[in-house]
Formats: sequence, C-alpha cells, structure tokens
Amino acid sequence: MYERLRRGESEAFDPQIAYAGMLYDEAGRQMLAATHREYLDIGQRYGLPMVAGTPTWRASASRIEKSAYAGKPVNADGGLFMKELREAYGPDAAPILIAGITGPLGDGYKPEEAPNTEAAVAFHQPQIDSLAEAGIDFYKVQTLPSFAEARGIARVLARTELPYVLSFVIRHDGCILDGTPLDLVIETIDDETRRAPVSYNINCVHTSVFSAALSTIRDRNPAAAARVLGIALIRQRKHLKSLTALLRLTPKRPRTSVTM
Repeated sequence: MYERLRRGESEAFDPQIAYAGMLYDEAGRQMLAATHREYLDIGQRYGLPMVAGTPTWRASASRIEKSAYAGKPVNADGGLFMKELREAYGPDAAPILIAGITGPLGDGYKPEEAPNTEAAVAFHQPQIDSLAEAGIDFYKVQTLPSFAEARGIARVLARTELPYVLSFVIRHDGCILDGTPLDLVIETIDDETRRAPVSYNINCVHTSVFSAALSTIRDRNPAAAARVLGIALIRQRKHLKSLTALLRLTPKRPRTSVTM
C-alpha cells in the first residue's frame, strides 16, 4: 500500500519521513485516507477484522528533525489520523486495530546499515514512546534486515504495555539479510526478552522467496516456523540488490512551509 503512496507524487511526501509528511497537507491526508479505505472497506463488507498501520515507518526522532516537519508531533498525529479514520466507520463496524508502525534505522535491504543492539535501543526508544502516547493498539516493526537491531527494538518494546510484532526481510535459505537464520532470531528473542513478540512476520519479498524460506525453517525448526503468522509480499521477482530501489525515497521536493 505504501509503495502506492510513494508513487502518488504528493508534494507533502518527504524524503526523510516519507508518507508521514502527507499528514500535514490536505490533499495528502485525503490520499492517505482514500488508500486506507480501499482496504478497510473490504473488511467491512465481509465483516472481517482488519489492521491499519500509522504512516510512521520512517518517522524516527532523528528523521523528523531533518525533515520539513521538524518540531511536529508526527507519530502522535499519525495515531490520531488513524483513530479518526477508524471512528468514521461507526460503532457497529467490524474491528479495526491500529498498528503503530516503525522501521529500521537504515535501508531495509542493507543490513550493513543497521545499528548494533545498544545503538538500536537508543535510536528506536523515542519513536516507540511517541507511538505509545498516540493511542495505538499494538506495535509493528517492518522491513528489519538485522538480528542485532531487532534485539534492541525487542528490548524497548518489551518494556511497553502493548503487544508487538517484528517483521523481517528474508532470503530463500530462511535467513534474514544479515545471514542469521530466522528460526535462531525467533528462538533468541523469545528466550531473552521479558515479554516476547506476539508473532513474527515477513514482508517485502516475493512469494517464491517466502515459500522457500518458510519450508526450510519448518523442516529444521517447526516451533519457530509456527511463530511466523503474517506476510506482506511484493510482486517483483528480483535480486535483493535490485529491490533496494523499491525502498529508496525519491519524491518531489517538499514544500518549505508546513501547515496542519
């Protein structure tokens, strides 16, 4: 869904915080709402529970300060936007859960850009705190390429009172992009974290990669494979070096004046 927003050429799409900048532009807000509704309407039509994520994948504290929206409570505003969207469906609507979305420090396809565990704690703590104040239902961390960074995020999230999900980019061989087997990642985080994730997800890979990886993990560690409960796939059958371009943010230059 957010790849669609990136390609939508909104003037408020920011090279630092991505689609979070659209919260501060009326046309951008309308585009965000309309795109979410396309998916949420399907759930409502069939009476199915749905998850809607805040547009905050790139809204870390350091990125916000480098953006055109420095000083804005971006994560809180993202949570408020999603709550208003949910409320518009009325009290009798099928359940809509709001996920507070975060992402890696660096490129999701480049594990060499990931911080070590202690640096990850310091980097992610401010955004996780801000999302908690936004009234989300749970956290979801997307496009993680690194075991070390995931361990740091898990430590921060385990200290909150909300459920959380960790989602990784993986290879055909069942390893995440830094070469660590996903089943080892799952076992270690589950064992060493005071409050483990409710589940693990896979995102931003082709179905063929997911199928091969999950089959490998299931063969060597069925218990870990059973902890993988969500997927968000892409259509491209490309090498990971080519897929890096999909996460590269190259929108129009943002406007210098910002209003809400």
